[in-house]
Amino acid sequence: MLNDQPWRFDRVSQRTVFWFNATIGNKLIPQSKKTFRNPIIQAKEMALEMELNSLSRAELARKLGISRARVTQFLNLLKLPNELKDEIERMGDYWGRRSVTERMLRKAV
Repeated sequence: MLNDQPWRFDRVSQRTVFWFNATIGNKLIPQSKKTFRNPIIQAKEMALEMELNSLSRAELARKLGISRARVTQFLNLLKLPNELKDEIERMGDYWGRRSVTERMLRKAV
């Protein structure tokens, strides 16, 4: 029998979240829902992580499980004009659909 419980989620990867809202006995039933990160916010988080932990780009890439080139691509977004960065950052984080991508913004750097 299904019992409604408050929503909770477990992050599986950077873009995939499993939402849990029902149980059968003790077993949770996952409902997969993709989320997409705001690339500007993600780049700022990477820069902050590097600064706080005195990490190089290569060390941060190893920690995040991505390539060093990918880290560089994200950090290059911080070179965008402040007006554009502020506008994109105001869009929030964890989108239900992909609104702006790092690849789209790469052309503006």
